[in-house]
Amino acid sequence: MKLHHIGIASNNIQEAIKRHKTLFGLRQVTSIVEDPIHKVSAVLLSDPRGVFVEIIAPLTDDSPISNILKRGISLYHVCYLVEDLDETLKKIRRKAVIISKPAPAKLYGGRRIAFVYTPDNYVVEFLEEKIREA
Repeated sequence: MKLHHIGIASNNIQEAIKRHKTLFGLRQVTSIVEDPIHKVSAVLLSDPRGVFVEIIAPLTDDSPISNILKRGISLYHVCYLVEDLDETLKKIRRKAVIISKPAPAKLYGGRRIAFVYTPDNYVVEFLEEKIREA
């Protein structure tokens, strides 16, 4: 398991990109992607050392990000890269609450992601290293 990125929720993805570029010198490394499965638009930014920040904005009023933003939360999640998503979820099942089942993420080329809520009251995203073969 390796730290991959932190996720920041925003109501305005374009403004958030500008702020992160100006404040922290980050550069945009992907296009803004609309992901109807997760009901979000997302973009990946990076610093010169390859530390990633994902900016996520709701596509719909019923997006999970809409609810997060309504609660005043911007720092949304920490993401870990994992070899086997199913095995990782099986290992942590007794220690964390699984928020979402594994599903492909458009921003990551269809690699699967899943979210869990930890006993320490924060959200963790797991991103599978490779696309699973059918």
